[in-house]
Amino acid sequence: MKYSPLDIAHQTFRGRLLGYDKAAVHTFLNEAGSQLEDLLREAQHQQETVARLEQELTEKRAAEDELRRAIVSAERIAHEMRDNAVRESELLVTQAQAQAGELRREQEVRAAQFEAEHQERVTALEIAFRERFAALEREENERARQREREHAERTAHLEAQYSARALELATRNTAARQEYAQFISGYRALVGSFADLSRRHRLPDETPPLDLDLSSPAGEESAPPPEGPREQAQA
Repeated sequence: MKYSPLDIAHQTFRGRLLGYDKAAVHTFLNEAGSQLEDLLREAQHQQETVARLEQELTEKRAAEDELRRAIVSAERIAHEMRDNAVRESELLVTQAQAQAGELRREQEVRAAQFEAEHQERVTALEIAFRERFAALEREENERARQREREHAERTAHLEAQYSARALELATRNTAARQEYAQFISGYRALVGSFADLSRRHRLPDETPPLDLDLSSPAGEESAPPPEGPREQAQA
């Protein structure tokens, strides 16, 4: 049977001879009931505290479970994120490698095109240079031939002038010789006539007539030889 503090405080006993002091017993019972009430109150408080602590522990355990689940979920998410990051990084690396390969191929194609264009331009420049050089060479040859033609024409013209001048000088020389021969013939005839007249009309005391050289007139210099055609042309 359980006793409450009130039961202990109001507990009555049957009296007997030479029994306990009722006042002392009631005092003790009151004190015991009060102490029991305090103990019960403290026990109740402790039970409430224990219940509260158990509730808090349950809540903390629930929170811990939730936290554990959150940690597990976070770890899973972290693993997933890491795996996704690895996959994305691998994908980015693959894409970068593909883009690098594409850029390298494009660069190679552009380099080949540039080299081909450069070669074509060099070839075109070489062809243009050769054509220009050939044209200049043809022009120089044409100028040389023109100079040769002009020189030949001038030489022919000078030779024609020389021939005409030589012919003219030869003609004049021939005419001069003929004129000179006629003059000598006339002079000789005149001298012969003068000698005859002198012999016919010579006085006794006169000196004999001079012996004149009829081959050339007196005081007359011999005619110089005609100049050559080349010297006349140079004059």
